[in-house]
Amino acid sequence: MENIIKDKKKKKIMLKKTRICLLFFGLITVSAFFLASVLSSCGLFEKNVSDETSESAETQETASETSAQEETVTITDLDIWTKIEPQQQVELTNSIEIFTGMNPEIKTTTRNFRSNEELIDQFTAASLAGAGADLIITEIGSLEDLARAGVIKPLEPELSNTDILKGPAEMSYFDGKMYALPFRAFDFLMLFYNREFMEEPPGDFDALIEYCKQVNKPSEQLWGFLLNWKEPEWVLPFCGGFGDWIYDYDSGSIFLDSEAMTETLRFLDDIYNVRKTLPLEVEYEDINTAFINKTAHMVINGNWAVEEYIKAGLDFGTAQIPVAPGGFKNPTPMINCTGFMFNINSYGARYEAAKEFAGFLLSEEMQISWTERTQTLPVLKSLTGNTAITADPVLFNQFKQAIICRGKVPEDALRVIIDSMRLNIENVMYGNLSPEDAAKKMQEDAIKLSTGLESADGTTETGSNQN
Repeated sequence: MENIIKDKKKKKIMLKKTRICLLFFGLITVSAFFLASVLSSCGLFEKNVSDETSESAETQETASETSAQEETVTITDLDIWTKIEPQQQVELTNSIEIFTGMNPEIKTTTRNFRSNEELIDQFTAASLAGAGADLIITEIGSLEDLARAGVIKPLEPELSNTDILKGPAEMSYFDGKMYALPFRAFDFLMLFYNREFMEEPPGDFDALIEYCKQVNKPSEQLWGFLLNWKEPEWVLPFCGGFGDWIYDYDSGSIFLDSEAMTETLRFLDDIYNVRKTLPLEVEYEDINTAFINKTAHMVINGNWAVEEYIKAGLDFGTAQIPVAPGGFKNPTPMINCTGFMFNINSYGARYEAAKEFAGFLLSEEMQISWTERTQTLPVLKSLTGNTAITADPVLFNQFKQAIICRGKVPEDALRVIIDSMRLNIENVMYGNLSPEDAAKKMQEDAIKLSTGLESADGTTETGSNQN
């Protein structure tokens, strides 16, 4: 009995202890839950989770911004057609790579044509159909035909540049509007002299004639100077030297019956027939060969001969054509140039890209780069003092001549001028016409040729039809 009572007491004690333990663990659980709630409300347990969530959100936002930026970049196509020489094609490719590297939003495509005629024909047809290149780079002597056809834009006044050489600048206009932006200059006449015989060339023809008197040896075919009078292009510069010119670039009018032309013809008659300073019967190839063979100390030739004379091993210099007797200016040869012309159908971003590219190529850096790598000259007068030009005397003097050149007359008008001059110059040189009468006859012939009343061989259209 006693043992039973003891067992009951033990069970009661154990049950009490069990209840106390359960109560203790319950209190601990409640406290832990409460503490977790408090800490959670302070955000302490959520720190790592919040950071990861924030970083993820930022990454998504950045990706969205990048995607949005990529979507806003619009690629502008710029189509360029050209007719330029191989050296210039290479340099154009290099220039485009630099330009597109600076302007990745502009995608440029180019096409170079075999001839200027092919380019003009295809561009005109394409433009009239509402298509064609945004920009063409070619000789701007084609400007008049393109402007008449209505396929190129007249340029805004802000594109005009007072720093452009006179000759290329006057070629850029037609009917009072500018249609082309000159780019590179080339093909003009100047004086070449052999440095073995003289350190500096004479500045005027009076001094040149005196030099010829001292060195000429006709029996040995040795000459101080030779001039190709049989080609009117070699005669035309002297009209500029006598203060006038033979063509109006804006109206297209031809002026051959002038005091300047009369003075030019008198000058030729004097040095060939009166003073007999120069041999009468020589032509271009004779003159060029004589200079290479050192039997002529000075000649007038085109700047295209520079490379030929370098290859021939000549120690030569270049200079402006000397002032003619009685003249007051250096003669003004014609100069040719390439330039930019813009499609009438080019608008908006494409037109802006074309103008930006043209401006880039007209920068001083690009103008000098092209001068160093091609056989063309800059069109910016301000580059006269650039060290890349002044460091080379031959180049420097070429550029000095280029600065005073007149623009090459458009092909159709030039053909009329040349045909009208050739026979009449010959008549003066062979004593059949006076300079005054020859100048008048030139103008009459030019009118007939321009109006179609006379063909290039001197026959009238009526006579030609009857034959």
